[in-house]
Amino acid sequence: MCNGEGMEGRSKNIRILIVEPDDINRANLRHLLEREDYRTSSTIRGTVALENLKRNHFHILFSNLTTADMDGIELMQQARRLRPDLEVIFVTDQATVETAVESMMAGAFSYLPRPFSIEHLYSLVDQALEKTMIRREIRLRHHEIGKEKGIQFIGQAPSIVQLKSDIAEIAQLDCNVLITGETGTGKELVASTIHALSQRADQCFLPINCSALTEELMLNELFGHEKEAFTGASRFRTGLFESANGGIILLDEIGEMPPAMQVKLLRVLQEKKIMRVGGTRQIDVDVRVLAATNRDLQEEVKKKSFRQDLYYRINVVSIEIPPLRWRRDDIPLLVDHFLAKYLLPKQHVKCIAPESMDILMNYDYPGNVRELENIIERSLAMCREQEIQPYHLPPELNQPQTTLIPPLKEKLYATRTLEEHERNYILSVLSRCNGNRTKAAKKLGIDRVSLWRKLKKYEAQGVDISVL
Repeated sequence: MCNGEGMEGRSKNIRILIVEPDDINRANLRHLLEREDYRTSSTIRGTVALENLKRNHFHILFSNLTTADMDGIELMQQARRLRPDLEVIFVTDQATVETAVESMMAGAFSYLPRPFSIEHLYSLVDQALEKTMIRREIRLRHHEIGKEKGIQFIGQAPSIVQLKSDIAEIAQLDCNVLITGETGTGKELVASTIHALSQRADQCFLPINCSALTEELMLNELFGHEKEAFTGASRFRTGLFESANGGIILLDEIGEMPPAMQVKLLRVLQEKKIMRVGGTRQIDVDVRVLAATNRDLQEEVKKKSFRQDLYYRINVVSIEIPPLRWRRDDIPLLVDHFLAKYLLPKQHVKCIAPESMDILMNYDYPGNVRELENIIERSLAMCREQEIQPYHLPPELNQPQTTLIPPLKEKLYATRTLEEHERNYILSVLSRCNGNRTKAAKKLGIDRVSLWRKLKKYEAQGVDISVL
């Protein structure tokens, strides 16, 4: 986002490095910058500047296109390798379109031809500082996230904070785990994080997508086969359970597993033994099973399409990942993360326009975080400007969304207050959770006490919640 939040402003905390072979030009630029309380260092040589960058942090590098000992663009490229957050502004007398284009294409922040106005100089410094501060903030956020016991989920919503805590605790239990959530919420990320934090972290983590395989292929993948067990089996093959012995297996989309395979998996979980296809010998296995699904397995059990005994075996403990539309305040953090991830070194994109962020904040994301990541990657590929504008975003994002609030007659919608919409939404979530307040609070991203207070207030207003 393009805003001034987090910027240090014009103060002695800002450090600027100047590389200029002309004594008068170098002195003039230092004078103008120090007049605004910027801390400056200067040299005529690019090699000296690089040594300075190794020892000290600078926010901006002002350089001529030619220094006393090296090409300015070469200096910029080496400087950016040392200090990725550094922004480079070329100041030169060679005011030609060709040199300007060349420097910008090489990755410079801007090009300042002499003579220039003082106002323009200060404006460029402010803009460059904004960009370098955003880059630094993103890096610091990543560092903070990395310190949280390796948990990679980005977000500060209460539901995500609770999710991180749950993952850290469940990882230590060494029991089977059921991970639920809509498509694209990050179920495999949760599973790999559990593995990384568990006592089995130094052993294998092997995922398999149950929806991508037929029953025969799944049997072969999970249990392996003996030599000549079937036509074409010229040698024996080790299955995932045997390969992951001592480690963890992720059965992704387990709700798609065929009924016959459910029986075989249940036996393995009960007996902790497998038998290769075509084999006669049972093999002991010690594997922790994580299962993931976007289906409601309780409903599948009711419909007899998923075995109840298998459901209880894999659901010793469960983790539910909230959809992105339930934690919209995390969208700017995720956008920053994906911008940093997919922004190419030579791209001139600085940020996302406020109008574009408004569109992203109001979209419902049926594909969740994965869809947001794809949107940012696609938008960066389409953008040739300094900001991602609304017309760089996929057109479907501008379509009206109706996930959170059910369709209402226009007149009724216009007369309802924000408090009434909140009450209806909370009661709707509570109803979908069959009155389970703990589960509803988790879905809403609030604590149970806050939900209890809201319900007490609704009762005082005459709302009958006893039926929930």
